[in-house]
Amino acid sequence: MACVVQHPKTGNVLLQNVVNGKTIRLSTGKKATSRLIGWYKTHVEDEFWKLYYQKNKEADQQMSFAEYARYIVDITQSNRNEFSQRGEIKKVERLIKYFGDIALDDIRPSTIQAWQDTFLKTLAPKTVKEYRSTLSVVFKFAFNDDLIHKNPLTPVKSPKLPRRIVDVFSEDERKLLIEHSSGQLHNLIQFVFYSGLRAGEIIGLKWENIDFDKNKIDVCMRVRKGTVDLPKGDKIRLIDLLPQAKQALLVQRQLTGLSTFVFHSKEGKPYFSETSITQSIQELCKKLHIVGGGGLQKMRRTHNTMLKQFGLPLDWILHQMGHETDEVNRNHYTGTITVDISKIIA
Repeated sequence: MACVVQHPKTGNVLLQNVVNGKTIRLSTGKKATSRLIGWYKTHVEDEFWKLYYQKNKEADQQMSFAEYARYIVDITQSNRNEFSQRGEIKKVERLIKYFGDIALDDIRPSTIQAWQDTFLKTLAPKTVKEYRSTLSVVFKFAFNDDLIHKNPLTPVKSPKLPRRIVDVFSEDERKLLIEHSSGQLHNLIQFVFYSGLRAGEIIGLKWENIDFDKNKIDVCMRVRKGTVDLPKGDKIRLIDLLPQAKQALLVQRQLTGLSTFVFHSKEGKPYFSETSITQSIQELCKKLHIVGGGGLQKMRRTHNTMLKQFGLPLDWILHQMGHETDEVNRNHYTGTITVDISKIIA
């Protein structure tokens, strides 16, 4: 975090910050007064970076991709939660292995195309698109900082994503999983099929988040690999508690109702991640000969498809699922809708 200090000899105002892990002090060239120091403390972040670019303009123009990408992922970390920041750092480091110390202004569209073709040999198009998003942030900042004249990513077409049928459990498979499970696993499976919560939202669900009188669930947190944060997109939502989901929770309350979290690990502790839950569901699928298996995400897609199958209002479904628009919902969460054509009147 940037701060204001005073030079012990000259008495000038200095602005201090950490850049790429190094502490840097820059002199403003102005003598310190209480009023001036107060002003700089209020504007220290903006003034530091303004001064930083002024002092290092020539060097910045030859800044390598590695140095600048690490700098950007560092200063934009407030836009992400802790979990997402760790993932973004990993992507940046993998990109650095390819682009290395190439100067930013030496990266051309052909360089990007060569990188994309290389990554597509080992990664799925969807994953490559995620890496493109990271590159996009870096190059947009570089362009706005006048370090490059054109964004080399813009002319390169993003890889096409293959259109796939959304995999969901059939009605018979859903009934099999509920009927042939027991204990907490039974309660969890029934709850997920009729609530559609995300995996992190399920293991982060607390009893205090459930209003049995008003039949509401306050989806206000999630847990991912031990990291607690807000739901995806930082969007807290109050959703309806469907009767089947409520029934599962009422039974579950007899098991963990005196604890903070609704669902516990076998050791009686809050879940660190959904891995063990997914493994239990997949083992049950194998036992029941359910082709393709599946886990919490497939159950969430099944819930969404079921709501659409019943013809419930789209806006209500999107709110329950935590989706902004139907595009993502339709493309990734809606399985095959079967229609009873006997209801069509000639």
